[in-house]
Amino acid sequence: MFRSIAATALRQAIQNRASVCRLSAASPVVVSSPARNFTSFRRCNDVPLRSSVAGSNICFMKPLVSPHLLDCMQTIPTLQSQPSRTVIKFSMRKGKRKTVKAVVKRFKRLDWGGWIRTLSGRNKKLWRKRSNRKRRLRQHVLVNATQATLLDKMVTKYWKRPRHYIDDPYAPYHTREEFVHTRRKPLR
Repeated sequence: MFRSIAATALRQAIQNRASVCRLSAASPVVVSSPARNFTSFRRCNDVPLRSSVAGSNICFMKPLVSPHLLDCMQTIPTLQSQPSRTVIKFSMRKGKRKTVKAVVKRFKRLDWGGWIRTLSGRNKKLWRKRSNRKRRLRQHVLVNATQATLLDKMVTKYWKRPRHYIDDPYAPYHTREEFVHTRRKPLR
């Protein structure tokens, strides 16, 4: 689909460029719109780049890239969206989901179903960071509901079941009494 759209845009660009070349040198043509920013420009009709108050030496710039091609590129939503880093693996034999080891390494699943992680860059270039920033980086953050659902799909049942460790540093996070669905003690 992208190849056919790009081919039509290039055909239109070649036709437009041919029509621009047929114009006379006396009438300068402006092709670029002020809304777009172009990095490469070309002088029209080799007119000097100076412009005087009387308006005798006026030069207009036009881009090397066709505006139709840029319009075509903007209409494709897959090129503008950020790359997605979601990986859900399946086994080749039975077709069951497999665990993504990077999730197990970077995240911890809490007993009530939430996921907790550390902030990125907490151990890098500590000589450069101020003490309050280092203190904030030592803290943990919870992922949002969309990310938690995705992480649940990326691990198997083995990693979802609660685990109990001696002197668990995550022990205060395993209970969530203020939320109705994760409360263990009844309301008074």
